[in-house]
Amino acid sequence: MEHEEEIVGLILYVSFIIIIVVIYATKYFLSYQQKKTQFLLERVEDKQNYEKELTKAQTEIQEQTLKNISWELHDNVGQLLSVAKMQLNMLQNDISPEKQKFYEEAVYVLGQGVSEIRQLSHTLNTDFISRRGLEESLKIEIDRFKRLNFISINYTIEGDFYAIDKKDEIIIFRIFQECFSNVVKYSKAANLAVLLKYTPSYLYVKVVDDGVGFDVEAAQNGTGIMNMQMRAKLIEADFSIESKKNEGVSVTLVYPTKPKE
Repeated sequence: MEHEEEIVGLILYVSFIIIIVVIYATKYFLSYQQKKTQFLLERVEDKQNYEKELTKAQTEIQEQTLKNISWELHDNVGQLLSVAKMQLNMLQNDISPEKQKFYEEAVYVLGQGVSEIRQLSHTLNTDFISRRGLEESLKIEIDRFKRLNFISINYTIEGDFYAIDKKDEIIIFRIFQECFSNVVKYSKAANLAVLLKYTPSYLYVKVVDDGVGFDVEAAQNGTGIMNMQMRAKLIEADFSIESKKNEGVSVTLVYPTKPKE
């Protein structure tokens, strides 16, 4: 009987030791897993911060480059064309009547060229966009494309206007400036619809064309799409492109105007 009690006591003691070991092992494992998870989360966060800073730096470099191009177009190319127009006007009295029509057309085309160069220089200049704001800057860019007579554009604004961060305005404008350029170059579309919609919680911009479309998956690694996606990510906006062959393209951006919960 006494021998059995010793065995039971030994079993209880061993069981107690095992339980203590299991508890400590479990706590150690959980602590290890927690630290490992925290480490991985910090690495992911560091990578995201690095990518965000890299994108921000690239965007700032691009904006400065565009500003420099804007100055060159306005101050150099624009001035040269203006001088050429003045010199052409000085020849007016020497033009024979039968060539007067061609002369007037040349002066008109040159004048239009000067106007377009200056307008383009404005839309490339960050300061100009900041002063005008997103809504008017989009209208100016749309009007510029309308004058080229490549495509019919319908620009619609819905909701009550409110101001957003100036830097974010520039990024949104750049996204759709590239979008418009791609439509003109590649879409072969006859019509383009642009919607700018203000809601209390987000700013919604959508551009839809009726062109030839493209395979979105195949084009994901293209510079244009990647550039637009990176810019949208920088301002924490949802960005999407939908398209199919011969079914046009739809580009949508949803910019949150309230902190995300």
